[in-house]
Amino acid sequence: MSGVPFTYCYSSLYLLKTETGRSINHQPAFLVFEFALLIGAYYMWDTANSQKNRFRMAQTGTYMPRKAFPQLPWGTLKDPKFIKTQHGSLLLTSGWWGVARKIHYTADLLMALSWGLICGFDSVVPYFYVVFFTIVLVHRVRRDMERCAAKYGADWEEYCKLVPYIFIPYVY
Repeated sequence: MSGVPFTYCYSSLYLLKTETGRSINHQPAFLVFEFALLIGAYYMWDTANSQKNRFRMAQTGTYMPRKAFPQLPWGTLKDPKFIKTQHGSLLLTSGWWGVARKIHYTADLLMALSWGLICGFDSVVPYFYVVFFTIVLVHRVRRDMERCAAKYGADWEEYCKLVPYIFIPYVY
């Protein structure tokens, strides 16, 4: 995981170090797709993390609504659904967290993919980060699932039935 911060910039370095003045021309439809992918993934990432953090704060009585920018719609769950484990932990099963167990990782990977796509298809260098990050996250998720299964037991099995997908609904 310590190598991840050094790989964020590969797409930018690729653009910087390739032929000076070289133009990457994309069709307008591709640029619209790329923009929608990046903004949509950011929205998913931000609101998923907001839902999780605000849920935790509400459970401890520390949540205070803010009016500061940016506050994206659907960042706070009204009447969230969850499982209370035998250990007393709460597993969120609504909002983005009812769609997939690691939906914030999905958003991260989509943003990483968008950074490679905008560089074009002449080299694999801009795609190094998304490939590397995918390997890191899949390995991390596998360990997390094993740890949670051992920690929560039957509660984890119930959670996995309620939220059966890890990254992509109906796929994985």
